Amino acid sequence: MRTIISYKTIFEVAPESRKKLRYLAELVRKELGIATDKKYIDITWVLERLDVLDSNYSFEIVPDEQLEAGVQAQTDVTKNTIYIKESVYEGAIQNNGRDRMTIAHEMLHLILHQPASLTLFRRTDDLPLYKNPEWQAECFAGELLMPYDQIKNMTEEEIVAQCKVSERAAHYQKTHI
Repeated sequence: MRTIISYKTIFEVAPESRKKLRYLAELVRKELGIATDKKYIDITWVLERLDVLDSNYSFEIVPDEQLEAGVQAQTDVTKNTIYIKESVYEGAIQNNGRDRMTIAHEMLHLILHQPASLTLFRRTDDLPLYKNPEWQAECFAGELLMPYDQIKNMTEEEIVAQCKVSERAAHYQKTHI
């Protein structure tokens, strides 16, 4: 049984649709010179070229114990820096799908969720997904690593093998396009 992705957050952001996030992922690929028909992208290569997107963007590989338990990476939007556990970075190098998604996820926070766009969420009702920064980051990560135009006719098994993502990510992306 697949687990459900949790989107709990205390922040609300400007609304974004999957279509707009897909377009943003396409723009990132284009800006970095990644061919539109390329199924697999090396996310660490992308990470190392963040400054092409914005010269203020950076990342740091930190010892695993530096981040809280359960936190694989985090983005400080005030410093324009992504902090990634060493084990996650190494996992991404080894094509661990979860680690690759984690890094792509954090990239969206850096690109789109700047301090001026964040609002504390203090309502008692659920936050609509399109205003949820965690949903937006997961959606962007899926679109960056598994572009719709490339996977729409693929099986989940083909997506896992060719895009180097987890089964869970492939299933989610395939069922939410």
